[in-house]
Amino acid sequence: MRTRAHLRDHVVVVGGGAAGVLAAAALLDGPTAAGPVPFVTLVDPAARPGAGLAYGRADAHHLLNSPAGRMGALERDPGGFVRWSAGSGTPLEPAAFAPRRRYGQYLQHVAATLLEERPRDLTAVRARATLVRPQGTAVVVSLDNGWDLVADHVVLALGNPPPGGGVLDGVAARERVADPWSPGALDPVGPNDRVTLVGTGLTAVDVATSLARRHPTVSITMVSRHGLLPAAHPRTPAGAGDGIVPAAPGLCGVLAAFSRAWHEAARQGVPWQHVVDGVRPQVNDLWAALGPAGRERFVERCSRRWEVLRHRMAPSVADELAGLVRSGVVTVRAGRAAEVPADVVMDCTGPRPFASRGWNDLVDALLDYGVARPDALGIGLDVDDDGALVDQGGATGPRLWALGPARRGHQWESTAVPEIRQHAARIATLLRPAPSDAATQGTGVGPRARVARRSPSPAAVPGVGPGVRPADVVAVPSVEQLVPAAPQARGLD
Repeated sequence: MRTRAHLRDHVVVVGGGAAGVLAAAALLDGPTAAGPVPFVTLVDPAARPGAGLAYGRADAHHLLNSPAGRMGALERDPGGFVRWSAGSGTPLEPAAFAPRRRYGQYLQHVAATLLEERPRDLTAVRARATLVRPQGTAVVVSLDNGWDLVADHVVLALGNPPPGGGVLDGVAARERVADPWSPGALDPVGPNDRVTLVGTGLTAVDVATSLARRHPTVSITMVSRHGLLPAAHPRTPAGAGDGIVPAAPGLCGVLAAFSRAWHEAARQGVPWQHVVDGVRPQVNDLWAALGPAGRERFVERCSRRWEVLRHRMAPSVADELAGLVRSGVVTVRAGRAAEVPADVVMDCTGPRPFASRGWNDLVDALLDYGVARPDALGIGLDVDDDGALVDQGGATGPRLWALGPARRGHQWESTAVPEIRQHAARIATLLRPAPSDAATQGTGVGPRARVARRSPSPAAVPGVGPGVRPADVVAVPSVEQLVPAAPQARGLD
């Protein structure tokens, strides 16, 4: 007979890219005194969890936009990536900007190590989640392979959507590329083609350098409404400032405080990056204090200029781009893509809003069933301060969590690794019982553990097919206990 003390929570993490691996690592991290770790199932169609789109499809010369010393997988150990690099024969300075592919390999290593060394705590299922629905005190996750998983909690770590593609409407060109990160996206470009990149941000910079390396005689125009390129990191790290203290509420107060800090840094001969990096940890608190009207004004009037300062190029990338501009290979202009003659045009505007429909079946299903709703700005999903989803009726569910770009409307800083890592650590803390609760159970099982439940009937859960019986999750579950006869529920191939 199973008793309460023999059970622990089952957490399904949907998404096996950077956010998914950071979530799994956080959930399984920590001393026993902090309570028992849950059993984690990582759901993703990729054969090797970890790299995802951002780090799996990067070219060899594409670099991280943050120093390597900040990119460790765990919040308590930001130097983990640098240490791993040294141990694997490719040492990095903490201030270096490492190849993105290399970072993807590190995340794959983190996932592989957890799967190999913690088989009683983590498994990976190669599939896509198509439906996530609360069912009583559980959450049922339906997969495209016909299986259903019963979980206590689900963490949505879906990464960034592709570009919307709408900016290509009305642009005359031989080829239109809606997503520059899709496989073979750059193949239509010939050595003497005229290429228009719609957008002048980091995506456009990466695509421009890739095309110029492939075809030195190509002609590239980067165009956006403002024509602003990302700023560059300083060659010598500037450190982070003390942040700002607005003297007045609202967006005007924030902008005035930022302006004062900027000019004071200039007066002292301190790089402006020092100011921006000091404000970065404050951004989500400042964002929350703006209120709905202030946030909307920021998005309309200030967001692009902030992104130019905040999401910066590595110095060597900035040098390469500057050389391409000087040689005439790349032209940067403000305007509309339709004004630029082109053989090939590419949407490099970056991700569409997370809450938009059509890019992900699971996101569509969450919205259709009312399990989630867009945030007030339509940027991401509506969540509370801890990332718990808010449903169509305005209720915050205690079992569905969002990580990464899905949070952006509620927390502006939510898409970079340091913030995703921090948010993952917070979710892990919330899902682990307090030490005092663990002590009362004698085995470290706290109040979120539950008696073994029966699987919901297929008829009660849309998407659950006949003959599929999700198993109860116990302290030491096997793959078969999670999903009977599941040949792909395993670690790395």
